[in-house]
Amino acid sequence: MENKDLHSLNEHIGNPNEGVCHCGGHHDEGTCSLDNKHNEEEHESVGSSCCGIDLEEENHTSCCGVDLSASPKKGKLGKYWIYLIVSLPILIGSYLLSHFDIYHPYPFTALFDPAWIVVVLCGTPIYRGAIKNLKRKKITAALLISIAMTASLIMGILMAFGIGEGHGHGSYIFAAGEIAFLMTLGQQIEGATSRKSRSAVKALIDMTPILATLKTEDGYIDVNVNTINVGDVLLTRPHEIIAIDGTVVSGEGSVDTSSITGEYAPLDVAPGDKVYAGTKNLDSALEIRATSLSTQTTLSKLIDYVKEAEKKKAPFVRLADKWASYFVPCTCTLAVIVFLVALFGFKVSVLDAIQRAITVLIVVCPCAMTLAVPIGVAAGIGNASKKGILVKSGVAFEALSKIKVVCLDKTGTLTEGKPVVQEVLPYEIDKDELLRLSASAESKSEHLIGKAIVKAYDGEISEPESTESKVGVGIKARVEGREIEIVKLAGVENLLPESEKEKLLSAPSTTVAVIIDGEYKGAILITDSLRSGSQNAVKELNDIGIKTIMLTGDNIPSASLIASQVGITEVKAGLLPEDKVAEIEKHKEAGKVLMVGDGVNDAPAMSASDTSLAMGAMGNSVAIETADVSLLANDLRKVPFLIKLSRVTFRLVTVNIILSLCISLTAVILSSLGLLNAVSGALVHNASSVYVCLSASLLLFYKNK
Repeated sequence: MENKDLHSLNEHIGNPNEGVCHCGGHHDEGTCSLDNKHNEEEHESVGSSCCGIDLEEENHTSCCGVDLSASPKKGKLGKYWIYLIVSLPILIGSYLLSHFDIYHPYPFTALFDPAWIVVVLCGTPIYRGAIKNLKRKKITAALLISIAMTASLIMGILMAFGIGEGHGHGSYIFAAGEIAFLMTLGQQIEGATSRKSRSAVKALIDMTPILATLKTEDGYIDVNVNTINVGDVLLTRPHEIIAIDGTVVSGEGSVDTSSITGEYAPLDVAPGDKVYAGTKNLDSALEIRATSLSTQTTLSKLIDYVKEAEKKKAPFVRLADKWASYFVPCTCTLAVIVFLVALFGFKVSVLDAIQRAITVLIVVCPCAMTLAVPIGVAAGIGNASKKGILVKSGVAFEALSKIKVVCLDKTGTLTEGKPVVQEVLPYEIDKDELLRLSASAESKSEHLIGKAIVKAYDGEISEPESTESKVGVGIKARVEGREIEIVKLAGVENLLPESEKEKLLSAPSTTVAVIIDGEYKGAILITDSLRSGSQNAVKELNDIGIKTIMLTGDNIPSASLIASQVGITEVKAGLLPEDKVAEIEKHKEAGKVLMVGDGVNDAPAMSASDTSLAMGAMGNSVAIETADVSLLANDLRKVPFLIKLSRVTFRLVTVNIILSLCISLTAVILSSLGLLNAVSGALVHNASSVYVCLSASLLLFYKNK
């Protein structure tokens, strides 16, 4: 680094916490707050579905179709909370006026009941939401509430003019005001808990840096992260968030990757190591060369996929939405039936019969039922994302709850995926020459075995004249005019000398044969270490009743050794990609199958399975694109946790739906008998909705026991 760069670097580091905003950018006063505005707007656009309404489409409509167009910004109370605070003492005054029969001497004075103010403040968004959705040919719960409030107001007006009887002429207007108050209060509480359940996207967006420090010929300057190009060199100070995916070019230190991978052990980095946007530089300045644009980082892809996961509804969610679409018209019909039964069956007054019908409209609103599924799924996916598990859709998350068989690849899944050459066995050729030619043939290979062979040779290698990859078999190359094949033993057994065959076929390691100009010239033995946590993961899967199977292209001795170490009893070895697909299809007869692999070589098997999971997707865009679920870190123990989380989520969702239906049924019976009125019915309705939201939110804190 030149002297002026060192001077500039020292000036920029200074106090590592000075001038650093929460988003990781170095800024002058006020800069961060302005730049951070896009984060809030981006979060506001995140859609969700509840009560049959798509909030992505209906941007200002709440769960029950109520128009709440002034949602509070961060740090602000929000005008509807202010309306509620203003309305509460007014409602108390209205209740006292009607309770002490203040209107009795002059009934028409009930028209000036202060509860009208509450109807205007809290009831207007309900009416507005009902009208907006009717224009879109959508019947929502807001329509039921609007009908109930309107009927209460009409009865209050009729009683003010002496038509009908009641206890306190202003009680019906008070009832309309209290219904509006309780519904708006319920919506605000539901919105708060729903936002908490869906906080995963916001947490990820908040990690997105706004500013970065760019290295130029004249020193370092602060720039917007969106202006960074591939190849630019950036400075990241201690305790600062890394702004872009890139490679360290200068400096050594530790990086906290827990924000993305869920792993809390710091990762040591040095020149040549990869680092990722959204992770935190801990203890020393690093210069990083950008390898992607800000819109193509691992973090940005993670945000996009979590958003998409919330939009792609699980079958359970779609079923709940479908129920809700039938629920509202059925409720209106039920209210009419209750009115007729009360009037002619129970011989009550017309106003009393109307009151019971109104209460039915309120208590049967399907909010709790339709909130149960989307909020539960969002909370479950949010929990997973905070632990470094990327679930691509609600469909995949629901499928995980039904998994009966887990098929696991060996290399890179059960093992570290970092093979090394254990032994070179030449046959009628010099050992060094065999390794040199093999390394030359594999020099352009991206396969882990090929890289291990290249790494094992420390001399000069020749450039291959041509290279042909043989998927699931090996590689064929032309080096120095000689045709060299490095392939699995299966398929070339006829070329193996009898003196070598038994030793090679029984070796408990991955063994590849080296064929030169059609003749066997030796073998290379590759070993791989067992991945930490693999044994515990397999045991947990077996303990929760899931069958585990190893599917690998490796030889039987090597596969059997690893399987015995982790506790897998069923092993299918020596498989080509098409063989893995056939095994997946066969095991589907026992139930839904999850395929766990690296997301690249196992792509056909992953496509054939009911759900697929890719290991170590951090920085691997292919794995993220290929699999339904991606583990950003290589921790196999997260697989049983994810399945348990999915099962707990849909078990809770089922309980909440059944509970909400039972509450609605009980409330209908009590309303028909006159034991619930409009006000108490509104309380029951909101209590069930808030309970569903709160219980679903608890999924955010679910931990593996």
